[in-house]
Amino acid sequence: MTWDPAPNHQPAGYVPPPVQMPTPRRPRYRESGEVRWWGVLIGVCVSLVYFVLVGLVSWSTASLVSLFLVAILIAGSAGAVLLTRGDRGMGVGVAAVTGAALSVTMLVLAWDTFNVNQLFT
Repeated sequence: MTWDPAPNHQPAGYVPPPVQMPTPRRPRYRESGEVRWWGVLIGVCVSLVYFVLVGLVSWSTASLVSLFLVAILIAGSAGAVLLTRGDRGMGVGVAAVTGAALSVTMLVLAWDTFNVNQLFT
């Protein structure tokens, strides 16, 4: 007979913890392209310069509206390309300034169409 040390018994009243099934980790969905603040700032600045230069080329209100509408179409398509294939931050900046330019263009068109200048004289 061999010597058997004291078996590993649990103390009286010991209740083992319940066995928990390992929970699967939750999936983490992340943007494939991050939007950084400096990208948005670059997109805003470049778009502002673009629209100011387009505005400086115009010679009348009708030319301003027509040139801005063409410039908005070009900038909108460039913003869409940036959002889908390029830097999303720059695309957001271009889209924000393009939307503001569209608003200004419609305001100038309405101001000229309805002769708002006569209200202030």
